Amino acid sequence: MPSELQTLVAWAAILSAICALSALIVSIKALRRSQSKELTTKIEKGDRAARLHADESSRDIRKELTTQSRRLAELEDGVARIEQQQSHNLTARDLGAVHEKINRVAENLAANTASTNAMREQLRVLQEHLMRSKP
Repeated sequence: MPSELQTLVAWAAILSAICALSALIVSIKALRRSQSKELTTKIEKGDRAARLHADESSRDIRKELTTQSRRLAELEDGVARIEQQQSHNLTARDLGAVHEKINRVAENLAANTASTNAMREQLRVLQEHLMRSKP
């Protein structure tokens, strides 16, 4: 009987070891499943957070683009008004023509002054001559 009892105890120990291994395998599988679900949940939460951040950033960029577009339109309007006002101002080409006309007038004035001086001198000589020839 001792050998039967020993055999029975050995079989009970083997059966207990098999049960313990089965329980270990089931526990590992359950742990892996729960971890994979947790990982999936974490990934989904991360994706959701990334989408929210991307949406928020996109809204901010749209606001900034709208503001910049409005500012650019205001600048373009200002430049158009300045260009319109500048169209009435004299340009270097216009001033060149004015300078040419002033130079011609100055030349004519110099010529007239020279002629006037010459005529004055001739009149003085004639007057002197007439004054001497009177008895």
